[in-house]
Amino acid sequence: MTLDQKMPRAFIFDCDGTILQSMGMWLRIQPALLKTYGVDTVADDFAEFESLSVMGECEGYHRKWGVGKDAQEVYDRLLGMLARGYSEEVSVREGVADFLKSAYDAGIPMAIATSTPAESVQIGLDALGIGRYFDVIVTTADAGASKDHPDVYNLALEKLGEIHGMKDVDHTDVWVFEDMPFGLISSTSAGYRRVGIFDPEGRAPRSDVQANCDIFIDSFTELTLDRILSYED
Repeated sequence: MTLDQKMPRAFIFDCDGTILQSMGMWLRIQPALLKTYGVDTVADDFAEFESLSVMGECEGYHRKWGVGKDAQEVYDRLLGMLARGYSEEVSVREGVADFLKSAYDAGIPMAIATSTPAESVQIGLDALGIGRYFDVIVTTADAGASKDHPDVYNLALEKLGEIHGMKDVDHTDVWVFEDMPFGLISSTSAGYRRVGIFDPEGRAPRSDVQANCDIFIDSFTELTLDRILSYED
């Protein structure tokens, strides 16, 4: 790092499609879940629930298709399916482990901000050997708002601040890593810097991700800490 480069105060990562190659698993599990209730669907039927918490999604499934006695029953069934999926089916996106290690070695606090239940995410992170890099996992359920709003990123930064004794952190000194335009748009509304990564398994067009970030990548093999440190508006 040169004298004119400023170390970021924190990194906040989305999980699915950003650091974990898990969207294929999600796109399979969602129709499989509805199939257990005798309802035939396809992956695109779930696009409207993308930004919601998983409980919010399950409420949507119960409301739209009438499955389960209530959303909690649907959620509990889905959680069981996710535990197996995150432990056996997902992988780390290429280049992620090396990038996380470089940030960890540089002393940058890191958090996960996700719509997925924290226990499911933790299973995946630990199974793939990268859980140790993150101080905290916060969810949209914890924040009380979907990723159409910046609340989950703000909560992640608040938790990191409590852990590391950071106060009054300027959001322009914090980077959010996301694969979905709604997360990139809401995080920039709160003043965060953004790395947008295209997920070829996801629903977001590459052009939409590219149009809503400060640094765009197709893979973490393209990203180094020096590239972030050297970023200028």
